[in-house]
Amino acid sequence: MDQNHRATLLREHYATLHSYWEDVLERTGYCAILLGAGHQRFFFHDDQGPAFRPNPLMVQWLAQEKISENSWFIFAKGTEPVLFFHQPDDFWHAATPAPQLLNDHLSLRVFSDLGALQTALQDHLKQCKSGGGEIAQISEDSTAAADGCVINPPAVIHALHFQRACKTEYELTSMRQASLRGAQGHRAAQQAFSCGASEFEIHLAYLAATGMNEWQLPYGNIIAQNHHASLLHYQYQDRLAGEHLNSLLIDAGANVDGYASDITRTYVGPRCYSQAAADLFAELLERMQTHQDALIDQVVPGANYVDLQAAMHQSLARILVDTGIVQCGPEEAFNSDLTVPFCPHGLGHLLGIQVHDVGGQQLDIDGQTKPPPEPYASLRLTRPLARDMVITVEPGLYFIPMLLEKKRAEGAPIDWKLIELLTPFGGIRIEDNVRILTAGAGVENLTRDAFDKISQSATP
Repeated sequence: MDQNHRATLLREHYATLHSYWEDVLERTGYCAILLGAGHQRFFFHDDQGPAFRPNPLMVQWLAQEKISENSWFIFAKGTEPVLFFHQPDDFWHAATPAPQLLNDHLSLRVFSDLGALQTALQDHLKQCKSGGGEIAQISEDSTAAADGCVINPPAVIHALHFQRACKTEYELTSMRQASLRGAQGHRAAQQAFSCGASEFEIHLAYLAATGMNEWQLPYGNIIAQNHHASLLHYQYQDRLAGEHLNSLLIDAGANVDGYASDITRTYVGPRCYSQAAADLFAELLERMQTHQDALIDQVVPGANYVDLQAAMHQSLARILVDTGIVQCGPEEAFNSDLTVPFCPHGLGHLLGIQVHDVGGQQLDIDGQTKPPPEPYASLRLTRPLARDMVITVEPGLYFIPMLLEKKRAEGAPIDWKLIELLTPFGGIRIEDNVRILTAGAGVENLTRDAFDKISQSATP
């Protein structure tokens, strides 16, 4: 993105944020909103910890992921936002760069001394309160930054979470870039797998292709070969490839300026233990792709994602019956929840600054929520879909022994010989990130657009 275009998008982004946050202040009666970046946490009895991740609301305002701990951001109605950025003098760690390019949108004050920052913050908060009213402090800290700060008031949090679902064009541009970076990693992973690489080697190929370190990943890569694909959040990476490479399920994303992509692909392996099993798994994979296509076609403004969750299971019932895995009618399979152990997770979720972005079960700005119904308790998205939301669509089909054994004990009409044939493949998941357009315009599929762009650039 050239600098002029980025500057235009940032102006529009900040105009949207200003308008919305001023409305939140008007609605809730607070005089200002104070965001704390947070601070580094250490492991128990240790002086090291996970990579620091700042308050996501601050990421939305600063248009970057690298934000120093102990920094603060203040938004007050009718005034320029102020960032108190902590940049300590330190020979142990590299200094986090302050967002100098945002001077047109906020007032930046950089401090090397934490005590001086806190004194200046106190003085500024007093000015904010001089006209009366309290300050909404959104932070992980349980103590107020100053007198008159209210820690994490629900009314403010509900309103801020609700507005994050619909993305500005600046945010969408970052997410397109994250999709492209993720697709590059997936393409490298597929090529490594086809050459017989182990899970760990595939992980390294993914990192190299995306140019990211582990701490930059939006979530830990799920690189699951064979039966590992039946573990929905499989977290390990075998260093050695097995004798048989039946399948690969890779769920991995990328990060650009704090905005994430979340992509899953499944592949048939280069040396399967059984050709008959490989052929059936390949057929299931093809059917699942058609299945996902049909679900994406139903993603429109106003759609109810709980209904789409049910539609996923209805379609999955037909796949299971058509391939002989389930031996009853598709209606009976759906009505008896026979499909649930084959796909125990939700169809998708909101995506943005966080991979499982906030507000997915929130129906309105006031915080009214709608929990998912049984048997879809893991569904993270129950609010009506709206234009410029970015969501994932990720149907799955798994052969999870601990869930299917319960159905065997119940005498469920399942062909257990086919289950035994397919269990070494683990399962299938296909996940795309889609932006909802206006009614009748369909979706912008960020994931497939990114893969198409890679394919076009590779064509001589």
